[in-house]
Amino acid sequence: MNRRGFRPNRPVESGQPTVVVAVHDGFYGCGTGAGYANRGFLDALITLLPPGVRLVVLPVWLSERSHERHPEWHASARRLLSRVNAKVLPVDNGTGGRDRWGGLANFRRLAVHTAQRIRELPSAGSLLVIAFDVPFLGLAAELPPAVRERTVLVPRSSGLLHTPWDHARIRWERNALQTDGTRIGAISGYMDAHLRADYGVPRSAMVSLRDGLSHREWPRYQRRPSAFPGLPPEFLLSMGRAQPYKGFDDLLDALALLRADGSPVPPLVLAASDESPETTGYQQALVARLRELDLPVTLLSRFRPQVADLLGHPGLRGVVVPSRVEPFGRIPLEAFAAGAAPVITTTAGGLAEQVTDGVTGFLCPPSSPARLGDALRRALALDPAERARMRRRGFHRAVHAHDHVDAVRRFVSHVAPWLELPDPDGRLRLLGTTAPPRPAGRSVSTVPPVKVPIGLQARHWNTVEPQRLVLVVAHHVTSLLRLLDVVTVFDSDPRIQVVFSWNGSDPFRHGLHRFLDELGVVTIPWHQAIDTRFDLAIAANFGGLTELDAPIVILPHGAGYAKYSPGARSPEPGARSPEPGTRNPEPGTRNPEPGTRNPEPGTRNPEPGTRSASVPSGCSTTAVPSRIRWSSPTKTSCRCSRPAPPPPCPPRSSPGIRASTGCCAARTCVRATARRWASAPARS
Repeated sequence: MNRRGFRPNRPVESGQPTVVVAVHDGFYGCGTGAGYANRGFLDALITLLPPGVRLVVLPVWLSERSHERHPEWHASARRLLSRVNAKVLPVDNGTGGRDRWGGLANFRRLAVHTAQRIRELPSAGSLLVIAFDVPFLGLAAELPPAVRERTVLVPRSSGLLHTPWDHARIRWERNALQTDGTRIGAISGYMDAHLRADYGVPRSAMVSLRDGLSHREWPRYQRRPSAFPGLPPEFLLSMGRAQPYKGFDDLLDALALLRADGSPVPPLVLAASDESPETTGYQQALVARLRELDLPVTLLSRFRPQVADLLGHPGLRGVVVPSRVEPFGRIPLEAFAAGAAPVITTTAGGLAEQVTDGVTGFLCPPSSPARLGDALRRALALDPAERARMRRRGFHRAVHAHDHVDAVRRFVSHVAPWLELPDPDGRLRLLGTTAPPRPAGRSVSTVPPVKVPIGLQARHWNTVEPQRLVLVVAHHVTSLLRLLDVVTVFDSDPRIQVVFSWNGSDPFRHGLHRFLDELGVVTIPWHQAIDTRFDLAIAANFGGLTELDAPIVILPHGAGYAKYSPGARSPEPGARSPEPGTRNPEPGTRNPEPGTRNPEPGTRNPEPGTRSASVPSGCSTTAVPSRIRWSSPTKTSCRCSRPAPPPPCPPRSSPGIRASTGCCAARTCVRATARRWASAPARS
């Protein structure tokens, strides 16, 4: 270790493609939301990096004496990076390892040292540099043009948002963001608009890198808290850094207004925390305000990563995010992942992109205690069933709209196509399924949940966010082929996402799983289907559908007059044509004659008068899809327990067969696949 405390790394082999990631928080410790997001990015990137790519991480160095350094977090980060043998090269910001942030002079010092670290890397044919947040914004100006054009700066905040009085910092940020050849990453739609409108960043320089939750982050938010004894049995939770722009004093005023008008309000657990061992000025102001209002509040002032575990507390009545400024805001997503509901938040910045008022939470304008109080009143009035529905919607929103691995994949594919990332497989693991599924055959209860792309062309759709979800429930191959005629109407609308599932309720489900795989559609396990809210569910049978949370359309797969109720059949018995005596051939002229049939009358099962209008049990059939793109004649199979010999099945090329043929009461027995469909050209 040298005199600055940097541990020399082994020489890095030259000739490798290299990805460099610079972070100010998230490696030695994690005292900010930016630190959690940086760690999530590294996690997602490591998941995606192909073999042979070198990863170099440049964290702002923190000494062991710094109160911003957390040994447990640091050890966890090192374990993560060791999975790909990443090289860690600390960079110095001139604070002596005490402060990850510092001031403008420290930003300048950090840019110089970081550029030096990058220049010292062995030359490689391909290079990508990603530098996160304000302290690294000056990096691009210190790099040669050839490296600068392969650098992306990703601000997670700005001086205009958090320190609008610091004009020197704002000028420095504006000059850094407008450096020629620099690309700028946007963590939210709000930050994209803010950087273009307020800092003059050209639209052509912007690239999307939306924040979200990586797969390994989900279990963290689903733990039950164990480090916070003595909490009230029921409480509201609000948490974040102890800074005025977090709006905690607005929340205290809103609670005071509710209590004044007689509204019942549970106690508040307020985690307005800081890493400093001493109470900050803002925390002291909050304590004084609490004493003045005499509110039942538990104040947690010292930062601990375990604070997020409170989102899984069984007594949690709501999560409040009263921020006045928020470039992205992770807390609603963390609450959705933990199943915490409802979420009450302001519309500040990126928060408005995560919560839909009355659907996944409740919204109010920032800096308005009265409007925040109204939102709290609505949230606390929810009955258990409404809370459960809101919990499911929030969970669904986090899963489908904020998959960080998917966002990082799109970002890297755009800025560094030479990386050749693996194609999305449409079955990304989420929630607690970080371990392989149990080897239990094809049980629908042991398959891990999946993240599905859009529509039946699963591999082709990567860029359009769905607005409606449709579930197709397959009970067996015959019913599924009947449904494929209907499902194709959704193919032309990219706003509709279609997924398939099967619940194992039908005894004739043999071959169904293989057939779904051949079709190339996206299949989710049944336990995920019943936990997801769909806009529409389509099935051909009734089995197991009572568990679904969706409007259901049943499309029965009968033939002729084989329907559910005898009284509903048309024509009725006695009205059928031809009538007895007009049939051809007449009795006595049939071949074979009575007495030569096998089986003989009286040995058939069921006997005449007891049989139903359904298809004979010995007949194995599938239906011919009406659209040729779903049809690929590969195999025929017809086994009928009828008076022998039955007429032969027609040629496979026949477009359709009437039910009156001797084959069976359904249509011809043709297996369908979607190979032609799966090979369709990709659309963007």
